[in-house]
Formats: sequence, C-alpha cells, structure tokens
Amino acid sequence: MHRLAIVPSEVAALWPLQPTAGRFEVVGDDDIRFIPRFPFVAGTPYSLLVDGAEVARVVAPPARAAESTHVVAIYPTAREVPLNLLKVYIRFSAPMSEGWAARAVQVHRAEDGQPLEGVFLPAEPELWDPGRRRLTLLLDPGRIKRGLAPHEELGYPLQEGSPIAVRVDRSFRDASGVPLLCGVERRYEVGPAVRRHITPADWSIHPPSAQSTDPLRVDFDRPLDRALLEHALTVVDPHGGGLDGAVTIAEGERSWSFTPLRPWRATPYRLAVDARLEDLAGNSLTRVFDRDLSRAQDTPLEIKQAHVPIRPR
Repeated sequence: MHRLAIVPSEVAALWPLQPTAGRFEVVGDDDIRFIPRFPFVAGTPYSLLVDGAEVARVVAPPARAAESTHVVAIYPTAREVPLNLLKVYIRFSAPMSEGWAARAVQVHRAEDGQPLEGVFLPAEPELWDPGRRRLTLLLDPGRIKRGLAPHEELGYPLQEGSPIAVRVDRSFRDASGVPLLCGVERRYEVGPAVRRHITPADWSIHPPSAQSTDPLRVDFDRPLDRALLEHALTVVDPHGGGLDGAVTIAEGERSWSFTPLRPWRATPYRLAVDARLEDLAGNSLTRVFDRDLSRAQDTPLEIKQAHVPIRPR
C-alpha cells in the first residue's frame, strides 16, 4: 500500500507536512482522482507525492477573467467621411494586447456586408497610444495621394457614395488575453474628397459672457481629427498664459467647447491653434495632404500656430 499526498510544490521537499485537504478516489481500474476540499490556488504548482517522493507536478490554471473590456468609441463619429479619409481611431476601456488589429478590425460595404480588402495600411508595430487604449488605423496613403502607383493601380480605398461599416470583432484581446465584451461597428456615408487647408478664420466663434464660467464654443467648417483636437487648441490670456479648464468635443468632431476653471474677465483672450491640427483627410493649417502642385493656394505654409481673438461679451 502506497501513501499518496498532494502538497504545494514549494514545500514538497519538507515532507512530511500536512498535505492539501481532500480525498483520493479510484476511477476505473487504473486511474486515481484527487478531489480537493477547497479550490486550488490559481497559478500555484502542486506536487503528487508517492511515499514522500514527487512523481508529478501540475499548475492550477488561473481563473478566467470576466469579459468586461469594451470599445468606448470609433472615431470619427461624423456621419459622413471624405473619400480621402486618412485615419480611424478605436478607443478601448482598458489596455489591449498588440497583434490583433489586422485580424479583428475590418471594413465592410454597408449594403451587403462584403469585406473591403486592403483598406488599412499594415502597421508593424501597431500604432497605440502609451496606455494601449487608443489604436490608430491608417488608410493606405499611397492609394489616397493621386499620382502614386498604388493610387493609379488600385484607386482609393473607399468609394464616394458607397457607405461602409468599420467593425471591431469581439475576438480582439485585452492586455489579459480576454476577448471583448462584445463586437461593435460604426457606419459611414462616403462623401467627396476634401483637399484644402484648415483655416481658423472659417470657424464660428461663440464667445462667453464676462464674469461667468460659461463655455467658449467653437464650431468648425468640417469635422476635425479627434485625437489632435484633444490637445491642439488652447485658450490664452492677454499675457500669453494658458487657462485652466475643461474641454468638450461634440459628437461629429465639428464643435469644441472650453469651460474655464475661473470666471472670464472683460479682457481680450486668444484661441491658440497648433498648426499640426488636421481634418479627416490629413489636411492641416500648413499643408494639403494630397495637393495639386499647379494650385498656388495649396502651397505649404510656414506657420507653427494660429491665433483667433476671443472677447467675452
């Protein structure tokens, strides 16, 4: 008769000690099963001892995490995107694993669900923010810029007048290796290409009331890049100091609001605009992404920042 015991592997060499509580059962003619009195500790190695000698070792599998990570948003949130759309962002509720974007994010024709191949430019490594919560997907610039071989051979990744759906499959894994809570998609109409500089003079400014903390609202002439909008606009006082406050970007990325921490004074302020701010087609204050070399108005501009005057009422 042999004496069997299950013990945590880290103390197996100290046998005899109190073994793991439970019982052995004979299964069939040749198998033995151990049923613990209490659940094994996840990730802990255990040893099977026969007469005090270790004959086998197993590791209790980690408990499967509940599926809770989800897609917070797919940007842009505008209903219509231009034919020469350059970027799509996907924001998640928790850090994500890398290497899943090409498998779990697809673009389909909205009418019949047929996948569109080659829309996104393969990226190695993938384009994540430092916290791995926001993924940037680039549409192939070679197919967007006229005159380049990929554009001449394949045309634009999208087609004007042909709606699309960007889908994120629930198989996308978070940083713990767990799938998403559910898959999501966002549908877009595809409009004409946009090829012109961003010009702050074309924006509508809604100044706040002096001695209030009412928001300053800026309405744009077109949807702008969501990620860049989060830090490209700053309200500065007459001395050039930045104001503290909260920023809100409206659905559709066509409106930006700033609510100050302290009341507005009856003095002039300025909205400082980083020249790197882009629209959905990659056009900025300084350049047209797909510019016509014969058009003087498309010539790149040498500016780092633009200013829009703001005067509380």
